[in-house]
Amino acid sequence: MVEVGSKIKELREAKKISQKELAAFLHVTPQAVSKWENNKSYPDLDTLVQLSHYFRISTDKLLGNSKPSFFAALFSKGGSTMEKTATKNYPDGPVPKLVQVAVTASYLVLTFDNQETRYLRSHLAQDQAAAYSAQGTGKRALLLAQSRQSWLGTTSEILPDGTLVLNDTDRYTPEELWYDSKESTGQ
Repeated sequence: MVEVGSKIKELREAKKISQKELAAFLHVTPQAVSKWENNKSYPDLDTLVQLSHYFRISTDKLLGNSKPSFFAALFSKGGSTMEKTATKNYPDGPVPKLVQVAVTASYLVLTFDNQETRYLRSHLAQDQAAAYSAQGTGKRALLLAQSRQSWLGTTSEILPDGTLVLNDTDRYTPEELWYDSKESTGQ
């Protein structure tokens, strides 16, 4: 049985908001939120999507699905670019903070708080280059590069710590943004 209600309650309490505040955001009654949290009823699909955006988690996590989706499982077996960047070791110490980003076809144009503009090849461009190279992971990489192409750059958010998030999924750490970016696209 799906226990989405307990997850909603956990997320709401972690965000330190009342049932009334959550209800106002979702345009439902506080009683509806209470029923969800007590597993007496469930939010409809549109509301589940709103909840996932509000709490910044996937609908899979909201529904308690710990098993990765088909594409997530397929993507992880290939050792994605996103996973590789998470394991890189960067020098210790502070890095300039990202203040503005522009997304182009292949590069992210990054402006930092020290007034420097730098360029970083997007994860999509890295995946496509790997897919078409002699060392590429073949058809799996082609499939994944194409699926990522449709959403890259549709939304971007700079978190308070300087992390860049594209379309709620593709994350770039402050260290990756600074140390992996170049002063020009030709480097």
